[in-house]
Amino acid sequence: MTVQSELPSQTPPTQPELPKNNTVILLVIVGILAVLGVLAGVIIYKIKRPVTPTAPTSNQTVSSPVTAVLAAAKRLIRPEDISIEEVEVAPKIPPYQLPLNTSSISNFEDFANKISLSQQTEALLEKNGFAVIGSDNLFTAKEDFSDFYSEIQDKDLPVFITTDSLLHYYHVFFDTSLMRMEKDIFFDDIWQMSKGFYDDSLDIYQKTSDPILKEASKRNIAYLSVAIELLKPKPDQIVSNSNVKDLVDCYAYDEYCDKIYADTIQNGTFSNFGQEEAIQYSFNPPDFVKTLAAEELNLINGHNGWDCSPIFLYEEDYSQYVPRGHYTKTERLKNYFKALMWYGRMTNLIKGSPSLPEGKCVKSEVLTKPPEFISEKDAQIQTLQASILARKFALDVDTQKNWGKIYAITSYFVGFSDDLGPVEYSSALKSIFGESVDTNLLTNKVDEIQKTIKQDFPGPKIYSGLGNAKMIVMPQPPLTPEQINELKKQADELLANTTGFRMMGQRYVVDSDLFSKIVSPYSGEYTGPKDKKPFTYVITDMGREVRGFPRGLDIMALFGSQRAAQIIKNSGDADYSDYQEQFDILKKEIDAIPQNDWYKNLYWNWLYVLKSLIAKTEAGYPSFMQTSAWQDKELATALASWSELRHDTILYAKQSYSGAEMGAGGGRVKIVGYVEPVPVFYSRLLNLTKMTKSGLTGLLSQEEWSKIGVGDAMGRFEEILSRLVDISKTELENKELTDEDYLFIKYFGSTLSSVSASLLASEGNVDLDMFKPTL
Repeated sequence: MTVQSELPSQTPPTQPELPKNNTVILLVIVGILAVLGVLAGVIIYKIKRPVTPTAPTSNQTVSSPVTAVLAAAKRLIRPEDISIEEVEVAPKIPPYQLPLNTSSISNFEDFANKISLSQQTEALLEKNGFAVIGSDNLFTAKEDFSDFYSEIQDKDLPVFITTDSLLHYYHVFFDTSLMRMEKDIFFDDIWQMSKGFYDDSLDIYQKTSDPILKEASKRNIAYLSVAIELLKPKPDQIVSNSNVKDLVDCYAYDEYCDKIYADTIQNGTFSNFGQEEAIQYSFNPPDFVKTLAAEELNLINGHNGWDCSPIFLYEEDYSQYVPRGHYTKTERLKNYFKALMWYGRMTNLIKGSPSLPEGKCVKSEVLTKPPEFISEKDAQIQTLQASILARKFALDVDTQKNWGKIYAITSYFVGFSDDLGPVEYSSALKSIFGESVDTNLLTNKVDEIQKTIKQDFPGPKIYSGLGNAKMIVMPQPPLTPEQINELKKQADELLANTTGFRMMGQRYVVDSDLFSKIVSPYSGEYTGPKDKKPFTYVITDMGREVRGFPRGLDIMALFGSQRAAQIIKNSGDADYSDYQEQFDILKKEIDAIPQNDWYKNLYWNWLYVLKSLIAKTEAGYPSFMQTSAWQDKELATALASWSELRHDTILYAKQSYSGAEMGAGGGRVKIVGYVEPVPVFYSRLLNLTKMTKSGLTGLLSQEEWSKIGVGDAMGRFEEILSRLVDISKTELENKELTDEDYLFIKYFGSTLSSVSASLLASEGNVDLDMFKPTL
């Protein structure tokens, strides 16, 4: 689904009368559209003749610093390490009347001679002050925003710098930093951690005579064997004599090439493992779990959707294990993705049902309502499994270090898990056993462990699809309000029944939480016209007509976009009995979020940056920015950047599942360019970039920070954003920019290229795809 399909089309205008006291110009803009590609366009903007600079306005202030509440809450980084300043502005740009007339645009003839504009595009220019056209009408194919801006410069056209390229470049920093840490740091950490847990469970299995503890340790061995096997290099992922010439191009003399080939076989390539790593990461599971682990691995590698997990005895969505995003770039990242998805989704459950058979997987259609997924006995075994892992975690410093580094840094990027894990379970064990946990006593204490976990720790907030749960069968629809409320209650109980241990649980993100609560059963039943069903409409197995899917527009509307809310209403996606009531409840919760909370991790702060784009512009901003068409453009930009955020965090973020101005006279005006005047946006993005850089330097060693190689590029990006804050504030004060400011705008493409070059120079194997404005 593209944003184009969600936003209404623009219609041609009537001809306008133009004001006489300023000059209208055309500029070229470049933007992102739902991260499916690049769009370009033209925009009309009034510029003033040079004026004598005046003193700064007293209304322009900098608010008090906001202390960033970071993932440091759990000893990751001290909150006082980062202090945030938010810019405040008092816009003073005088309005001009729309629609306009192209004959009064000072550079229109020159512009049209360089870029062909259709009648429809001209009509939209007159109506809205800007228009969007396909980039292929302006440029040859490009792979990077900087190339588009450079071509605009080469055509001697004025440049309009918008938020799009800056958001995309932040995505590049975010995604590249995460990818390089995963490839060069986290992979080995997760391997060492897994082997440590594996060796401990194997030791318990070999020594214990307790049959229940033996079964729990056996299942742990199978569970950990699957993770290690997923990480392990496979034969077709390893450089060898048979494939090295296919992987490495060498056109030098034979002796030199032979040396290159031998070195590559030993050390690998950017994409493939070398023989040295094949030895380092070798593993064979013990015979007594080989079949069990192989069955699970076949399901994971088959990724054919829902099926029963042989180890966990409930249904799992194996389609989730298909590597995507940057995880397709190297074989190491593919393996890392699968292993972390395994650790992030599979849960050792606390609660079981006495009515379910022991040691067997029961399909969701015949589970209790609301479903409990496994038997009581299997819940006890799974609690023992988690306790064995938590005991190892509590006693072993190396395990804590390996787990803690991955969890701390990914929490700084995305947030904490809403599932329980080693920290919570080891705390429960300590409250029961004290500092030393005797494994021989675990079985006798399993009921107490379960009780302590339930009492001391909250359950998950987002249903991740565990067990492929179905809602209870209700009478023939439509349902009464009481019956709908019963479904809502059951949904809450279902969520509680998924409480348990996850090794590296996927993270709570606010948009997934909102998605899970803006669909059935919380949104009620469909009330719209029968002959025009909206995108979100589905019919359940019970025949109920419900809101089965959320939309990205839901998030933007809840974040304050009146335009998004209007589009949802006009498209029929609000035509459900309880939608507006539920929307109002969620909107109230979002509006009540303290400002500091938007700084608690990079994911939340990225969303906070986007919120600044979708707020309705007030008087004092350029007239084109006060049109509904510009609101559509900003909404499209926000949705595109949000899509990049979701794409970058696909492995860690828990996904929700649901039961679905102008002139005349005088000499020719100097036309150079303009910056989209949104200083609050640039300020927030600058803060986000600083948070990213400061957080990583605090969480990584100096060697690790140097290894990921983003520091110089991020420093350059901070300088760009700081300059854009100052320029956009000057524009909103209705003051003339300096020659230096105009040069910065004119050569913006070259400036972006320097950021790209700096980032690429830090990686021995160049990955040019990282700058493509597509996913």
